[in-house]
Amino acid sequence: MNKIAIVTTGHPPFDDRIYWKFAKSLSSGYNVAIFCSTQEIDTISSNIKILGFNCNLNKNINKHKKLLSYLLEFKPHIIICSETSAIIPAYRYKLSSKRKCKIISDITEWYPENIASKLSGIKKIFKYFYIFKANIILSNLANALIIGEKGKKRRYQFIAPFKKKVIIGYYPVLEYFKKSEKKIISNSFTLGYAGVINFKRGIQTLLDIFLELQKKYPERKIQLKIAGRFDNPAEEKIFDKRIKEENITNIEFLDWTDYDKIANNLSVMDVCFDLRELTFIYNNSLPIKFFEYLAASKPVIYSAIKPLKKLGVDKFGFLVDPRNKKEIISTIEKYLTDDNLLLEHSKQARRFIEEGNNWEEESKKLLSFIDSFCS
Repeated sequence: MNKIAIVTTGHPPFDDRIYWKFAKSLSSGYNVAIFCSTQEIDTISSNIKILGFNCNLNKNINKHKKLLSYLLEFKPHIIICSETSAIIPAYRYKLSSKRKCKIISDITEWYPENIASKLSGIKKIFKYFYIFKANIILSNLANALIIGEKGKKRRYQFIAPFKKKVIIGYYPVLEYFKKSEKKIISNSFTLGYAGVINFKRGIQTLLDIFLELQKKYPERKIQLKIAGRFDNPAEEKIFDKRIKEENITNIEFLDWTDYDKIANNLSVMDVCFDLRELTFIYNNSLPIKFFEYLAASKPVIYSAIKPLKKLGVDKFGFLVDPRNKKEIISTIEKYLTDDNLLLEHSKQARRFIEEGNNWEEESKKLLSFIDSFCS
């Protein structure tokens, strides 16, 4: 049986795309292993070997050398790199082992913007051009590219014009999002958010809107459910302090959970939100959780980012200006005052996912693409 190694230098091993989608789908016909530098782990799950170390806790470890040692022991025929930097140990393995393995880069982020955006001044400019150059070199060391969405493909047509490419989207696994009919609970309405929590993704704006609705509709039980975790401890402290100081009620935090249980958290929400800022990265990226909301039959109110404008979102939700709170409140009121609209958008959300926009269909492209390198 041919072996496939999925190597990640920036994601946890049980990442939705890495484990729940790629590894699980490929394990039906291949011997699959996941190697990471983000977590101390050595286990087997669903016949998938998962091995890793935490380079943040071991500053002296050369992570590329360690990942190379995993590859040399496993001897894969195909290596899927979840970040551009993962191509470094993959290519070293290819050279040192003299094996005819294929390296495939899975591109889901904007490089170098995702790294340079965290810096400022001259450091930001230097880092941008340094990583952009490295991205060109490393992408051309790969044999092929998997790209998460059409918007990112245009850049790689320029960076690596002669490399074989395929778009494998972010659609959810229907198996974990069971179909359920939306039930209207009189006098109750729940706003929902799931995923990474931070200020740039609009969590403060959502809290402001939630409080305004509570004041405007005192006769209704307006609730806010937040499923996920902060990626910035300082922002988490600010947010928690505000909740305590203002004595905010009817707000609940739901624990971060595994991918196959996300639907349980979403089930308690009526409408799901993401009011992210219109930065370059956010405004040019398809959000994964958008499709998970739809799979759970949830109408969406989302920032009006470019990729979503092409999807016909009006069938199951609304796109809004994340800076315009009045517009957002007015949009929410369409659901608050019209149960039929809420029910119809709930049905259409699920229908969109069932009609081809799901991992069960998308995985066929992945398997066909990988099989082409093994024939």
